[in-house]
Amino acid sequence: MLVVSCPCALSLATPSALAAATNRLLQQGVLVIQPHVLETLHRATYIVFDKTGTLTEGRPVVQKVTVFGAYAEAQVLQIAAALEAGSAHPIAHAFTSFACGDLQVTNPICIHGQGIEGRIDGKAFRIGHTQFVAALAGEVPAHVSAADFTEIYLGTEREWVARIALADAIKPEAKSTIAWFKARGLRVVLLSGDASDIAQSVGSALEVDEAYGDMLPHHKMAFMQELQKQGATVVMVGDGINDAAVLRAADVSFAMGSGAALAQSHADAVLLSAGLVSLRNAAMTADTCMRVIRQNLAWATLYNLAAIPAAALGVLSPWMAGVGMSGSSALVVLNALRLQRPRRT
Repeated sequence: MLVVSCPCALSLATPSALAAATNRLLQQGVLVIQPHVLETLHRATYIVFDKTGTLTEGRPVVQKVTVFGAYAEAQVLQIAAALEAGSAHPIAHAFTSFACGDLQVTNPICIHGQGIEGRIDGKAFRIGHTQFVAALAGEVPAHVSAADFTEIYLGTEREWVARIALADAIKPEAKSTIAWFKARGLRVVLLSGDASDIAQSVGSALEVDEAYGDMLPHHKMAFMQELQKQGATVVMVGDGINDAAVLRAADVSFAMGSGAALAQSHADAVLLSAGLVSLRNAAMTADTCMRVIRQNLAWATLYNLAAIPAAALGVLSPWMAGVGMSGSSALVVLNALRLQRPRRT
């Protein structure tokens, strides 16, 4: 009875499946950091996406510059490039080609989710969201937003300098990934720091359930906490520094491998590639892993229910009990190793 009732199969049922699934995901480009990722992903009810760098390519390009003051367009782009030079935000890459070595920024300050302030030739400049720039430049100028563009502003002391329109292409696999999660029963939400009309435009193109713009980091956190208060299990997918706090707060979170290091350090898993196919692979693997765990636990339970009474009645000899115990453990491990097989996306 001591030999046959050794709980090896029961103790191996869950960790063997999790180890096999985690190893498989690593081969598919998903680095699982926290042990709860697969279980929580399997029972998720909401999935929340950041926009820039997550659902879009994260390589915005300058589409149009509207100058308000006496600066020339070339000067505007050079000043913007100088201010954005030290930023890790994807928007900063749009200005790299306009950089001019003659402009030096002193005392640069980056306010996550709002913009950057710095001094050029002793004069303070700000680039970023409307209200952030307005705190330095004064009353917001009248304008009409273009729904297809992300707009940022450049301003200096009591003067609006320019409005810069940027465009960022949607990732080819974004729409099919969102459709797959919706078909699986999850509610899909888009949260973006861009203007509401931009977020609504992208959300409409991707057919998400809800899309919200003008979301600063604390707004995203409040939204996440409200969903959790309602009993939702939330998956968060993001890539930026301003997503770090909400990635940590989510029930399970994924950071893009091409994103900021701070976001990756706060996430439960990292998508090593820039695409979203690996996120879908993770969800499918989570479902299969939970199914294998249930199979393993059912087998181990049935084995003990049958073998222990047989041993107590003397039907099983010690050597038969040893073989049965070893065979049961081997069967559990072999069943878990099925998770190593490649999956089709």
